[in-house]
Amino acid sequence: MFVLSYEGTVTEKKYFQDFRASVYFNNNGLIEIVSLKRPKDKGSDPFSVKKLLNWAKKEYGFKISDEFWLIIDRDDWESIHKLNFDDLVKECKKEENFYLAMSNPCFEIWLVFHLKNLSEFTDEEQALIFENAKIGNKNYIDILVAQLQGGDRGYNKRPNPNIYLPLTKTAIERAKSNDILEEDYPKSIGTNLYKLIEKLIDNESPNA
Repeated sequence: MFVLSYEGTVTEKKYFQDFRASVYFNNNGLIEIVSLKRPKDKGSDPFSVKKLLNWAKKEYGFKISDEFWLIIDRDDWESIHKLNFDDLVKECKKEENFYLAMSNPCFEIWLVFHLKNLSEFTDEEQALIFENAKIGNKNYIDILVAQLQGGDRGYNKRPNPNIYLPLTKTAIERAKSNDILEEDYPKSIGTNLYKLIEKLIDNESPNA
């Protein structure tokens, strides 16, 4: 069993629900997708989140072969909560079968890797991606994803599985090649989400 815990409201849940229902999922284990709904009167740092995750972990009756994945974005946790990710990694490593998948600046960089390699962006463009500032009512990377999709297809935080799932292996290769140092979490633009997807993908599926 894979329990995937995320704080996003739409994007991550839809992506993994679509992945789970597709021919690209290897069916080697059940995927449970858990939203991190934290009480308003509780702390909002990852250590408080981790307590909630441990509670959820008990709810699912974990076996030794099960895995719990905490899926977070740098731009939320670092800029809003001022966190030390090295401490978070240490805390996660204390738990059996407890893994951290962080995207920098956010989950959408994983979508970008499906459509374009990071090396194809100029230094100026990469700086804009990393900053991911608000432009109107959207973040820079949301606008970028819409542009990369092309045509009349905008991006509304609901990834179209017909666009992304057939390019999953491409995204894995790009994200992995970008993670040359194999860091515990990406300190610059990137994501180690590929480590989870590698465990879930059916390598025999068409065009994955």
